[in-house]
Amino acid sequence: MEQSYREPWANGAPWRFYASTLIQLFWTYEGLERHEDAISVLNVREQHFFPKRTSLYGWPLMKLGRVDQARKKIEESLAGNDPDEMENALNTLGAIEGEADHPELAYEISTRLYSLNHSPGREVNATFLRNHAEHAWKLGHLAEAERYFLEATEHFNPYRLSNPWKDLASVYLDQQRLPETMDAIKRMHSWAYRSRPLVGLGDWNHRQAITACLLMYCGYTEEALQIARRLVDLPDRHGYGSTQSDLWTSGSLIFYYQVLQDTLARDEERLSYTRWQERSLLWAQRISNSVSALSAARRAARIIMANPGWLSGGLRVLSPTNPVSVQGAEYLLPEIVGSGVVEAEIRKLLSRRGAALDREKGFLLLFLGSARLSRGDAAGALMALAQAEQVLPAEWRLERTQLLGLRAKALGLLGDRAQQFQVLQTLMSRDAGAVRRFRLKLPCRIEASGGPAASKAAALLAHSPRLEPGQSGFRVVVTSAGSGLQGRLDGPGGDILCRFRVNPGADANATAREFCRVFHNNAFKPRIDLSQQQINSLSGSTLASEDMNDQLKGLLGVAPPPSQ
Repeated sequence: MEQSYREPWANGAPWRFYASTLIQLFWTYEGLERHEDAISVLNVREQHFFPKRTSLYGWPLMKLGRVDQARKKIEESLAGNDPDEMENALNTLGAIEGEADHPELAYEISTRLYSLNHSPGREVNATFLRNHAEHAWKLGHLAEAERYFLEATEHFNPYRLSNPWKDLASVYLDQQRLPETMDAIKRMHSWAYRSRPLVGLGDWNHRQAITACLLMYCGYTEEALQIARRLVDLPDRHGYGSTQSDLWTSGSLIFYYQVLQDTLARDEERLSYTRWQERSLLWAQRISNSVSALSAARRAARIIMANPGWLSGGLRVLSPTNPVSVQGAEYLLPEIVGSGVVEAEIRKLLSRRGAALDREKGFLLLFLGSARLSRGDAAGALMALAQAEQVLPAEWRLERTQLLGLRAKALGLLGDRAQQFQVLQTLMSRDAGAVRRFRLKLPCRIEASGGPAASKAAALLAHSPRLEPGQSGFRVVVTSAGSGLQGRLDGPGGDILCRFRVNPGADANATAREFCRVFHNNAFKPRIDLSQQQINSLSGSTLASEDMNDQLKGLLGVAPPPSQ
């Protein structure tokens, strides 16, 4: 167009198409994270056309670190009377203040944007609602964040960037509300598939990571590992997001390390009941997983330590520079970057004063306990964990479960079986999977009756890394059931935590080994059993064809189903 129509353009020239093309090219460059090119195209557009879109400068300037210039452009936009410009300017300004670690100011700005966007005659924008909810989240207001995320889900637009169901899944995971998380994840994938493809709409990695995180917490470690492996070298684009790409790369690596640790714990369990002829294959798998975990930890540590403020961001949890992208892996930072480095950083953060410390103190003390435990100081860890329990908000149930796991581990190192026993009771009732994640052992009695298969199963269970046979505590019962076996795990008070039943194998030994496999798969996970079809639905694979068919029908003029 520029070559065909030299300036000054005649009245019949396609100037509207040219203006539209420039805007689309601007967004394309933004999506590709080519921010200098985006600014150059916007300069051409602003030189020739009205109304001005000055607010669009804010985002690429912020991404380039030219924050002062971004603020000046936003001030220009806010000085005018164009509501579209004001909304976009306020949204960008909120992101700038959020990235600058001014969460109170970011929340105040997004509250102003919320009021403007809900004024009569305005189309409610799910992205603005979602961002407002995130600013509330960063202040630790989980209930308020959930309310605004839910409101955002009522305003689907296939051309918007945000997916509020993804954020709701994260909120629910923080609160260990697994059924709600499952529902949100399915809706998250449906929302994504119904949205139109955009160059910078790069949240596939993050959506899959949240899905894998749920599967891991539900006890489906192998399925989670399959997804986590794919994520490490397939980062999302973040041209339309305010965070940096390396931040998400480190998050994928940390999550991969987390799932590998869970996998290694399962490998230990399998070795306790697998035939010796098959152990060489298991050992080879274990060595491979250990090497992968070490590699992921080193890569993540290099990224975190190369970026000032990222380690403290992870320890503060609510910081905009938190390199942990999915829930519950921050306590692993001492293993990844070193317990001494983490403890020194926490001491520095605890020396601050003000609202930020009040919000973050519980997290900092929790991770201080983790750092001390990592270097073998169990007594010091218990002291920090006791302080963390006093100030960590009750809504952060995932972190409170981590606190219990760390406390049980520290008490075990000190040999305080009575106190550890009480903590394990609470842990099993809240999240049985934490016993595996923290490599704990349940003190228990193992009872067998009914035949050689039951006796053999009891003997194999006595070598389990998850059990500590004795005369008190939990109770594992194994009995014959026809030619097969049945059993249960009882709590200390006699309450039945879970039941197991297996069909007969080729012989008594095979039946006993199968019982041990079923026991370990079911005893240390929430009481949620998923079919393969449900797992595929969670990962989005069974939703893809269905939603793509709906999109195709829409393109052909067939009315799509009502929005969720």
